[in-house]
Amino acid sequence: MKKRYLFLPAVMGLALTAATATAGSAESGVTSSASTSPFSSLESSAQQWWNGSSALNNWFGLGYPLADHGFTVTGEAKQAYFGLVSGGLPNQNKSNWAGEVRLRGLLDFEKLVGIEGLTFESNWRYRQINGQTDTPTTAYAAGTVGPASGFNPNHMSSGLGMRILTQFFQWQNEKGKDPRFMIKLGWVNPYQDFLQQPLSKMFNNNQVESNKGIGGANGPGMTYYNSTSKKYVSYSTSGVPWSSSYATWGGSLRAKPSATTYVQSGLYMAISGASGTQNSIYGPTDVYPYKSTSSQYLGTQKQSFQQNLQTTTGKGQPGKPTTGGYVNAAQNNHGFNFSGAPGNNYGTNAVPYNQNGVYNVNEIGWTPKLGKDKLEGKYALGGYIWGLSNTSYTPTTWVKNQTKPLALQANNLSWGLYLQADQRLYAVKETAPAAPSMGKNPVDSKNPVPAAASTVSKTRGLYAFSMMSYTPPQNNALPYYFQTGLVYKGLLDCRKDDQMGVVVGAGFYSPNMNNYINSQNQALAKGYGTTPNATVPNGPTTASLNQLGAPTALNAGSKTSTANKAITTANNAQSNYYQYAPSFSSTEVVEAFYNIQINKWAALKPSAQWIINPAGNGTVPNDFLLCADVKIVF
Repeated sequence: MKKRYLFLPAVMGLALTAATATAGSAESGVTSSASTSPFSSLESSAQQWWNGSSALNNWFGLGYPLADHGFTVTGEAKQAYFGLVSGGLPNQNKSNWAGEVRLRGLLDFEKLVGIEGLTFESNWRYRQINGQTDTPTTAYAAGTVGPASGFNPNHMSSGLGMRILTQFFQWQNEKGKDPRFMIKLGWVNPYQDFLQQPLSKMFNNNQVESNKGIGGANGPGMTYYNSTSKKYVSYSTSGVPWSSSYATWGGSLRAKPSATTYVQSGLYMAISGASGTQNSIYGPTDVYPYKSTSSQYLGTQKQSFQQNLQTTTGKGQPGKPTTGGYVNAAQNNHGFNFSGAPGNNYGTNAVPYNQNGVYNVNEIGWTPKLGKDKLEGKYALGGYIWGLSNTSYTPTTWVKNQTKPLALQANNLSWGLYLQADQRLYAVKETAPAAPSMGKNPVDSKNPVPAAASTVSKTRGLYAFSMMSYTPPQNNALPYYFQTGLVYKGLLDCRKDDQMGVVVGAGFYSPNMNNYINSQNQALAKGYGTTPNATVPNGPTTASLNQLGAPTALNAGSKTSTANKAITTANNAQSNYYQYAPSFSSTEVVEAFYNIQINKWAALKPSAQWIINPAGNGTVPNDFLLCADVKIVF
């Protein structure tokens, strides 16, 4: 689906509505000049469509009769543009388009067969980036890579292509969005029910809109010996899938002990590698001077079995061409794979990462209405358990006869906590129209018209939202995250439906992960005659064989012999190593927007983002982006 087709439903709705209205006028038999004029009829139909609640005029008029029989269909289409003004990685596009179309079908069994409170909901989505639905070529236009990819400025860069989202049955004991008791079962996603913060959805940054600090890199992965290749290979599982792209079998319960409190709990299947196949780009530490891959690939896509990949030696000289050695993860769950993670074909080299586990989320909350204006608030505490095995970020260990350090300390699950605090801070006072004078004279000094009473606006005013999350730092790359923001609805009297907002988010990286990186930096390979775990004081690029701790012994006899001079020269020569990988500190994002509500079903929202230390380790300059998106409801 190309971008220009996303607005086709709106055009079709206008044409069909106009035709329907014209036909209705002809059948009514009205003979006034206004009704007989085709231009007048078309103008009236266009105005009715423009002032309606749907770009498709309630699905060309079919929505009402379908709803009467228990079936409702709604949808929305969105197109967003992201332009990188400064910062980012080289070899990356500086701008990109992203789009999505969502459909939601609701079947009401009360209207259909008389079962009160029971519904079935079906959700579908289609996403693309620059016309592509398989690999996010420009998803990382701002250079947010590695553990910091959660700060991607475009939250629509994952789960590309056609995707089956949640499909579930739901029963609640009373109508409305806040029933006293509710149960949900089926192909579901805890992201849709827990840590609900609607104001954050107004922003585009992935960390603010979606992840909220949950789902960082989940440890370096366990190491298993591959008897075929005669090498140890590391396998890691998925981080906690806190995004709209995840779905799995499970269910949840929600109950309200009182009018202002609630508790809810969900139990689901944890599926490893369920986010879909995604290529990644060469990050700043994937190329020279940190690795042998030439820096010319920085920012480009990694491809499976990449041929003739140029390498660079530790001394900055061209190396021998080689294959990239990058293989896509076996992640192909686009919603069609209802069985969960696929089995593996490793035989005797079986690993526990193509597996299913247990996923549990719990939350308690308080939803008061404070002050004389009864300003709504929400305060919640929640936690989650992601039950798949992985390894912790601990200093690495050498295994006999291997040329790389291996992570061996395992854990059975990941867990975390979150705290949410949302509060409406101010409500606009609106003055009702003055009562008409009942006297003959327009002004009656003895009986003046009473002053119009002011009322509290149901929507206009200032809102605040905040949250923070925590995950043990030994098991997650981003254990600390917080965000706080403000949204003002209807600031201008002439633009009562517009919204504007600003948010600040910050993530702080794991000191345990930095210890793990440091252990890899210091533990050098044995291939150069060193002993395992030999340290280099000034970094590998300036290390001599003497500094590596294993100089070649001189021959017996004269120390000035030609042979011994050659040995001494070799011992003092710099070795073919690369720079230490840098440590991670923090990443911050500031985003602001102004949402122009064109009518009830269309909106235009320009915005800007400032991402500080995007990669988290000082290797990518700060990013400044200008963005704009258009959304229609149909």
